[in-house]
Amino acid sequence: MSIKIQRIDKYRVRIPKEGKMRTEGIVYATQEMIAQIREDQSLQQVANVACLPGIVGPSLAMPDIHEGYGFPIGGVAAFDVDSGIISPGGVGYDINCGVRLLRSNLIKEDIVPIIEKLIDTLFVNIPTGVGSHRKDFKLKQAELKKVLKEGAKWAVKKGFGWNEDLEHIEAGG
Repeated sequence: MSIKIQRIDKYRVRIPKEGKMRTEGIVYATQEMIAQIREDQSLQQVANVACLPGIVGPSLAMPDIHEGYGFPIGGVAAFDVDSGIISPGGVGYDINCGVRLLRSNLIKEDIVPIIEKLIDTLFVNIPTGVGSHRKDFKLKQAELKKVLKEGAKWAVKKGFGWNEDLEHIEAGG
């Protein structure tokens, strides 16, 4: 079944509330991106999330949306503390998929002339799973336990981040 969508603006589409949906779905994607997104079941998953008990506001999907297990990867939903649900599928528990926001003091005019070089540099320096070229990064069991216990603080101690990063990560990393 093809999910009906309505273009809101250049960067968003709406999945109208219908059937058992408790709210609408909003997907942040350009027209070109939607064509690719339609190749899997992620739009249906956005609609399915909109059916869940206690959902507050729309079922959302970020530009990295792709099919997940129940929730789409890149899906975002808020649920009422009393009548809502808790879903580990909503946070990508399987392979630690994550989206991060990088904050800097740069302005658009600084970045436009160097955007391609900036993207290439970020890709080289930020591990990205498939596509990551760092072969020398292995952890022994004891060190892995430290990562699990300390989270982002471990990464900062090892030089993979800065103390300021911890200020911008939920619960200090």
